Amino acid sequence: MFPPLFLERLSQLGLDTSLYTINPRKSLYILKNKHEIVEKYQLQAVPWCERCYWGKGLTEIARSHYNEVFMQDPCSVVPVLAMGVKKGDTVVDLCAAPGSKTLHLARLAGQVIACDSHRQRIKRIYHNLDRFSIEGCRVIRCDGRNLLLRELVDRVLVDAPCSGEGMVKKVHKGMKIWSLNRIKRLARLQKKLVLRGLKVLKEGGVLVYSTCTFAPEENEGVIQSVLEQSTVSVEKISLHGLISTSGVESWQGTSFHSSLENTIRIYPFHNTTNGFFIATLRKTGE
Repeated sequence: MFPPLFLERLSQLGLDTSLYTINPRKSLYILKNKHEIVEKYQLQAVPWCERCYWGKGLTEIARSHYNEVFMQDPCSVVPVLAMGVKKGDTVVDLCAAPGSKTLHLARLAGQVIACDSHRQRIKRIYHNLDRFSIEGCRVIRCDGRNLLLRELVDRVLVDAPCSGEGMVKKVHKGMKIWSLNRIKRLARLQKKLVLRGLKVLKEGGVLVYSTCTFAPEENEGVIQSVLEQSTVSVEKISLHGLISTSGVESWQGTSFHSSLENTIRIYPFHNTTNGFFIATLRKTGE
């Protein structure tokens, strides 16, 4: 199932295919009636997110409380938490569909601009906003690389399309289309998305970049390229109860900037979740 080149790259990261035997734990993100639902089903809090809970029978709970909760990987909320969103902030979710992170942001921010280029995926955003009666969210059908706004915003999330090497349950599907050329093509797209996100961001504002892959070209390599083209700083991410490791220092003979130690990699064996990479960038000038 695994291409030889993929196995070689995994080994260079100090990993092996045993991480794909881990069964990621789903959680419930509770938007409404949290205390009642938690008490009724004796749910356990996810340490790093006040509205995420583990427990038994989550699928049935989600069906019974369709307009109050949704299921998700509890590490997928980390990029939102890393943004440090405040109530009066205007936030752009540059690759928004299907909208779970948009829902998080809408609860925290003053206004959210949700951007995505695919018609069907945009429909899913509208469905989820209506499902939870979310207000203060503007949806734009647009390729994130081309987004133009009249005013600069306080926060930007780029949860980028990626090769998905960290998606444990979808690895069989992912390996069918895996190739080094695809990784390189995605990395070019990801760089453009981050650079556009910085264009619409205020000076002093924060952009969070995240993927669910292990490929350094799509992770540290993207941030290294952005550092070379923009005036940004890489800020440390620290969330209570979340286990992670720092970004890699080098890859295949290329050393990355020392500030990339502030990025984080979340491997499936850290928290029994899917894998993620997350970087927090603060715009320090033009």
